[in-house]
Amino acid sequence: MFQKKDQEAEPRFDQFDTLIGKATRIEGTVRTTDPLRIDGQVQGEVTSENDLVVGETGTVTGDIDCSNILLAGTVEGNVTASGQLHITSKGTLKGDARIRTFILDEAGTFEGNCRMQKEDPLPDKPERGSGKKNDNQ
Repeated sequence: MFQKKDQEAEPRFDQFDTLIGKATRIEGTVRTTDPLRIDGQVQGEVTSENDLVVGETGTVTGDIDCSNILLAGTVEGNVTASGQLHITSKGTLKGDARIRTFILDEAGTFEGNCRMQKEDPLPDKPERGSGKKNDNQ
């Protein structure tokens, strides 16, 4: 009823093509274009052009860049998502987040800074009162 006209597709955390299982440990960079679920351990950068799930037994030590992320495990690193970050009641993020929307369930843990992006992120601008003079002055 109150849906936006050009609303982005809802995250699909129940469907994934790649699974890093509980008994799997990866050291290095993980890149995929498909939805990804991590139930094991990844030490390194994770990049997905799609949705990412870090399950309750999953841990990532490194930065993550994806479309949407559901975090039920532990991430120690920065998260960049063009869409949603959802930290469940058992999820922990120790790092900064640059995202469009943010959901933190009760008892979920977030230790870091959060920067909310608009639909079309603009380049960083100097903050007001930063001491830099304008050319017009």
